[in-house]
Amino acid sequence: MYKAIVDRLSSFHLISPAKEFKPGAVFQLFGRPKPSAMEVACAVDPFACVTHLSAMEFHGLTDRFSKILYLTTPPDKEWREQAQERMTRDLGQHLAVHRAARLPMLRYLGFERVEGVRVELMRRSSRGAFKAIKSPSIRVAMVGRVFLDMVREPDNCGGMQHVVDAYREYGSQYLSLILDEIDRHGKPIEKVRAGYLLEAVCRIQHPRIDGWKDFAQRGGSRMLDPQGEYAPTFSEVWKLSINVPSLLTNGRGGEGQAGEDMGGEGI
Repeated sequence: MYKAIVDRLSSFHLISPAKEFKPGAVFQLFGRPKPSAMEVACAVDPFACVTHLSAMEFHGLTDRFSKILYLTTPPDKEWREQAQERMTRDLGQHLAVHRAARLPMLRYLGFERVEGVRVELMRRSSRGAFKAIKSPSIRVAMVGRVFLDMVREPDNCGGMQHVVDAYREYGSQYLSLILDEIDRHGKPIEKVRAGYLLEAVCRIQHPRIDGWKDFAQRGGSRMLDPQGEYAPTFSEVWKLSINVPSLLTNGRGGEGQAGEDMGGEGI
């Protein structure tokens, strides 16, 4: 009966299969406005949310228009568990009948492109706080979480220099949200990176930022840009290699407080 209904709706062109997904898995409805890539992705994967550079774009934290859609969704095991919970809640006592009839179940559909946009999908146990938007119908990471992701995975946020620029421009405006999120969910090294950016680059003084200095510790692997090369210029306060060229005093690096001395100016 299900197949007959799908075939009949398709014959009248009321639904049409989405070409970028497994045949028979996703359909587009006739007469509906063309959805954005974000809307399609969040509809196909009910547990995914827009994150990183795509969330920065949504919240107005960047002037870049990324050609990549950044999404975060749970790992396989957690995804299946959440799907089971969703089906149990939605179908209730009819779940057994639904299964017996071999009707479509809620399954993970891997996809690399949506509406012609390349997708960078990250499987994370902790997606962080997000909010559901009605128009467009998407789920997107909250602002505080976006700032945490910037120091956690800068390469997915336009690179560390872009992160520095975003903190410099919007750090004061969203300070309370940044402090709350990083206090609760930031790892020690992420508190150190964010603390350096807020204090040395944004010139913000705050007791909670001072508290993050307790997490500073010497180590050659502790760098402002986790994907960058180690630089001899370091922050004595934050015990951090300042390996972002625009924050260095000169091309050869420097000693001691060079990172703080240059933080507010940049290039």
